[in-house]
Amino acid sequence: MLKYLLLLIPFVQPANKIHFRNPSFEDAPGSGKSPKGWYSGYQGSTPDIMPGAWEIQFLPQEGQTCVGLITREDGTREDISQALAEPLQAGACYSFTIYLAHAPKYVGYNKPTRLRIWGATEKGKPTQLLASSPLIDHTEWRQYKFELSPKSMVTQLVFEAYYAPGVVFKYKGNLMLDNCSPLEKCIRA
Repeated sequence: MLKYLLLLIPFVQPANKIHFRNPSFEDAPGSGKSPKGWYSGYQGSTPDIMPGAWEIQFLPQEGQTCVGLITREDGTREDISQALAEPLQAGACYSFTIYLAHAPKYVGYNKPTRLRIWGATEKGKPTQLLASSPLIDHTEWRQYKFELSPKSMVTQLVFEAYYAPGVVFKYKGNLMLDNCSPLEKCIRA
């Protein structure tokens, strides 16, 4: 019987999913810090782990915590990044979902923003804009699906808060993120 089981093992298909480490941004709440498994590419501009940072009580969509990113009037903004367990290949398509929301009061950083997703091969150096959300102006959590098709290999993903499309003047805004699904190859007909 053991021989029979060993013969079946090579035919088991892998899950074909790339899992994020700490996909729900779980960690002790606090301001100016990245949750375990994540880092910020902008030096001196780190995200906040909610609820509790800056006395903001924005509840997570899943788990105990979520993360908040801001944009500033001087054009600087916050991001959160992660090295992937497996690279995204050039020309392939990958999809995943993430929950996004907007906190109506965030210590003066109260305007809605959007999420930009960048691909990178070096820590903190995004090189390819892979996707962008619409303006996130809703205070309830909503799930967004993204399809990423890198032009060259990507070893890291960067999630960045960014200003509304077409905006000329930079402003103080915020974006809340939680509960990333694993990346999967796109199913195409």
